[in-house]
Amino acid sequence: MKIRPLIATLVLLSSLGLHAQDFDLPCANLDYKNEVQTVLLYADGNQNKEPVIPLDDMTERLTLSFDLLGNEGDILNYTFIHCNHDWTPTDLQRNNYSVGFDYGRIDEFSFSRNTLIDYVHFELRFPQSDMMPLLSGNYLLIVYGDDLSEEHIFFTRRFMVVDEKVSINVTVPRYCDDLSLSDTHQQLNITVSMPDIMSSNIQQYSNLAIRQNGRWDNAVVGLKPSFVYPEYLSYEHNPLTVFEGANQYRRVNFSNFYFNSENINRIYQTGDYYVVDYRVCEPRARKPYITYEDIHGEKYIYVADEDKETATEADYAWLNLFLRYPAPLTHEDFYVMGAINDWMFNDRNRMTYDYQLGGYLCQLLLKQGYYNFMFVSADRDSGQVTTDLTAGNHWDTDNLYRLYFYCYNPVKGYDELIGYTTAQSH
Repeated sequence: MKIRPLIATLVLLSSLGLHAQDFDLPCANLDYKNEVQTVLLYADGNQNKEPVIPLDDMTERLTLSFDLLGNEGDILNYTFIHCNHDWTPTDLQRNNYSVGFDYGRIDEFSFSRNTLIDYVHFELRFPQSDMMPLLSGNYLLIVYGDDLSEEHIFFTRRFMVVDEKVSINVTVPRYCDDLSLSDTHQQLNITVSMPDIMSSNIQQYSNLAIRQNGRWDNAVVGLKPSFVYPEYLSYEHNPLTVFEGANQYRRVNFSNFYFNSENINRIYQTGDYYVVDYRVCEPRARKPYITYEDIHGEKYIYVADEDKETATEADYAWLNLFLRYPAPLTHEDFYVMGAINDWMFNDRNRMTYDYQLGGYLCQLLLKQGYYNFMFVSADRDSGQVTTDLTAGNHWDTDNLYRLYFYCYNPVKGYDELIGYTTAQSH
């Protein structure tokens, strides 16, 4: 086991005055090193609960867990920065949005046992009393190695602190305002009740954000109200609240390597790792909608053996996915979307076309568990992601929408997060 000294690092950081704002760091969920796997950041001990915590009760409400492939255990460091409603860094000094130390360490780690692929598992419960956010709003968690510089960052993840002051109400009508979209899209009608804090500048200072399931790529950010009433704001009949309906997520469960669950052709072991072959998939575009339950694109990491500890005894496997498609597209790339790849679009989940097989292939290294996923296409020029070519779009799809209401505080100079809710389309 190799443990790097932390004291010298903290002294160096203190003397140099380094902060995350000192370099161009995107405030997004990103992995910077290939060995990073299975990053989970969730609230209240529930893997599928979004990392949103109340301002009045934050202590150790968030759980961070992740694996680093290999067999060397290093003490890692972490910090967080405050962000605006649009996920750009604020100009606030750290002592204005955080109390305690500027940096903490992640020293709780353990080595994998009885697995074909070696990894080191890390866990952290935060915020802690010696490093605590003071304000509501958006935050970016940064996990890094020897020092807070771009080359030593392992990954970043978003979390939020909410100070509930408003009530958000959501309905999904059967028909969109644009009737031609009514069978394929979902339109949200939203009202925000805030009688105690209405001001003449609410149109200017308020910003609403909307996410569909766990996606950030199609999120609406900085939405302004269509109408301002004495006691509430209306976002009804707004074309910016229209989303592709998409489809139910596909699913795969390989929590048990000795049982082929639904949709799995076979599971086999090579000398170095397990392989899971998923059945051949067909595009669902322009096909009838079929109802079944999913977990809105999320994942749940576990091993189906009561005698094994998931954190360190769940193994990794290569999941082989194949989508039959008559010919490769010339202006779009295909991706596997979902928490299966932390809702990112990168080389890990980009699919490649195989002319002999006649379809798109993707191989993902994943820890044992249950995963939802969906095939999508992304335009190479604009980066816009659509489900129309691969999954199809249906008004009937059960999507989970997350809504965040921000109000700029002109005195303190930051966006307060004063409302948060979730709503299912059906």
